[in-house]
Amino acid sequence: MSSAPASRRAVDRRGELSGAGLSALMAVLFAFVVIAGKDVLKGDLPFVVLSIRFAGQTLLLVLILLLLRRPLVPETGERVPLVLAATLGYGSESAFFFTGVTHGSAAAITLLFYTYPVWVMLATIVVDRRAPAGELFVALGLAIAGSAIVVIGGGELEVETVGIVLALATSFTYTGYLMATDRFVKRTDPLTAATWLGAGAAAANLVYGIAFGAVDLPPSSAAPNLALMALFSAGAFVAMIGGLQRLGAMRNAIIGVMEPLTVAVLAFVFLGEAITWSTATGGVLILVGAVIATTVRTTRIAEPNV
Repeated sequence: MSSAPASRRAVDRRGELSGAGLSALMAVLFAFVVIAGKDVLKGDLPFVVLSIRFAGQTLLLVLILLLLRRPLVPETGERVPLVLAATLGYGSESAFFFTGVTHGSAAAITLLFYTYPVWVMLATIVVDRRAPAGELFVALGLAIAGSAIVVIGGGELEVETVGIVLALATSFTYTGYLMATDRFVKRTDPLTAATWLGAGAAAANLVYGIAFGAVDLPPSSAAPNLALMALFSAGAFVAMIGGLQRLGAMRNAIIGVMEPLTVAVLAFVFLGEAITWSTATGGVLILVGAVIATTVRTTRIAEPNV
């Protein structure tokens, strides 16, 4: 008989803060993935690199699961949703995004992708048939505006039509992934869920690579960067699932918009790239939005048993 809780949703202030911290950690770790992969993808189709990244992530998480004696298999009823979320969801989203970058500037593709919190909020309103707390609309507006300022200030916005289509496909696919995972993966251990997500995403990108004839292996010199991508990706996925299970898709999405700001800060620290006024201004807006999304109450205190 399973010992997993019926739901991992936060029921008190401490749980909400824990979920917000995990969502922020997710953004930071995904930013590290971007920095580590900056010199690996140079205009080529990304499928093999992504497949290696996700396969490495999966192998690392399997070892951790065995070491900690955590379950290797998701909870009953959540296995098919996880497979679909991994392959059709995250695997496709990553393929769309990095292919889109080959048809436009990274700034333009990123800007279009980071419309996803808007779609998540709209989808949540439709599914739940009620509007979220008003403060979350403010947080969303600040986060999106800040992200736009950071991204636009970071580079040119040249993009082909196919790049626009791929970027929007990335945004919509990630929205579906967040919504589905939030609603159907409630009990599975985040480590287990992240392992299955990595395996599914690796398989999906391998299939894409074969289908498009893009199966060339990266040079051996890229091995250290690929290892770092796998390492940071493993942590990011665990944090993503943990934050998602505690806070839900909408607040996770808003806090996740910290990623472009974190990429800019990491590029300054590790690559010597300058911090511009647009980065600083947008960063303040993003952080204020994230703080609002963290502090607004959306759960109820659990009543004690009597």
